[in-house]
This record gives sequence, structure tokens and C-alpha cells, in this order.
Amino acid sequence: MKIERAAENRVYVTDPRDWAYKLGTDYMLFNSTNTALITTGTAGQVLSEFGWITTALSYQAASAADFMASADVGTPNGLVFGASGDILRSPIIFGDYAHARAVQQILGHLPTTLTLEAYAAFTTASADEAQSAFGFLEDGGTASVAADQAVAIYSDGTNFILRSDADTDTGAVIDTNYHVWKIVITPGTTDAVEWFIDGVSQGTIDLKADEWPTSFFGHVLTTNRINMPWVHIYYA
Repeated sequence: MKIERAAENRVYVTDPRDWAYKLGTDYMLFNSTNTALITTGTAGQVLSEFGWITTALSYQAASAADFMASADVGTPNGLVFGASGDILRSPIIFGDYAHARAVQQILGHLPTTLTLEAYAAFTTASADEAQSAFGFLEDGGTASVAADQAVAIYSDGTNFILRSDADTDTGAVIDTNYHVWKIVITPGTTDAVEWFIDGVSQGTIDLKADEWPTSFFGHVLTTNRINMPWVHIYYA
């Protein structure tokens, strides 16, 4: 008789204002519903009052998609990193031992991976700009400084690249389509970071030491641009 494995305990933090204050296994940022928290929120409600760093990012309204069709995604809801210097940066909470041990109280075991998934497009990807990227930014780091990225995805004008300050890996040829991007970090291993585009592994890199905890970030500088409908960061 087949015995089904019980589902892991999961706690979803779906309001980004709660990321620094509520413990969860999964941290969600759905940008069609949260844009007002960045651009038009009232005092006491905007993300910058809850440990986030933001500029006045613009909002892209959804249109012209087929029903749940990957072949015709149209224009999805999302944040537009449309001006040089645009940034969205979360509180600095992810990836150190203290946060992992806290998550253990929910999961019932110490997590062995930290994963970032994002649905996003490099709507302009023609330049070699490591500073136009998204991923994890090291504690105390600056988004416009590539060396401060703990793990991040960017375009070099020819290919998409995963980088840390310790290593880089070249992935698929650039395009301007929406993809599900995924970064999986496994502690205590060689080639500790693997990345995926639409479920296809692009390769691995080494992980930089002594830079955790980190924040989630998205940032553009000079030429390249990013649109981002949603982000999901989770321990397992």
C-alpha cells in the first residue's frame, strides 16, 4: 500500500509590509495588488515605513493575454523598473542561521534550501549591466554596486548571467520575454547556487561567504529595464 507523505507545514507572508515582522516559510510579493504601497500609499502604509527601500516605481496594468496560456501572456500586471536608479529592496532577513532556525519552528526541521522565484522580463537587455539585476543583496550592500550582490541575475547584452562576488555562470541568450526565474541555494555544498529559466537549469555558481542575511532586491541602472509581476521566496 502506498503511503502518502504528509505536506510540510507552510506559512505564507503575503503582505510585504509584514516581511520583517512575521515569520513564515514563504514570502510573497504580488505586484498588481501591492503597487499602491510603493507609489500612492498613505502615511503609515507605504513599504518604506516597513524596512523597504523603494523609488517611485511605475505600475503596468494587465491586458491582451489568452486564458492561462504560456504562448500568449499578453501584458501582465507588474512593477516597472523603468528609470535609471529604480530600486525595490526588502528588509535584510534571508539566509542566515538565525532566520533558518526560526523557520525550523514551523517546518519541524531545519531548512536545507532557500529559493527565490520571480516572474519577470528584461524588457531591455541590450547592455552589459551587472547593476541592472534582481536577486539577493548582501547585508549592508548597495544595489548599484555589483560586488554587493550576494546572488543576482543580469544581462551582459548577449546572455543572461547568474553572479555572486565569488563566481559567475552564463545562461541562455537574452530575450525580452517573461520567464519564471528561479535561484536555489543549498548551504554547505560546492556549486551551492543553481538557477533555472522556465524550469530549465542554467548551471551553478559558488556562494560568497560572510554576506548573510540578505535582502531581496530589484534594481536597474542606465540602459537595461525589468518588469516584475511577482516574487516568491521560500525555505524548504
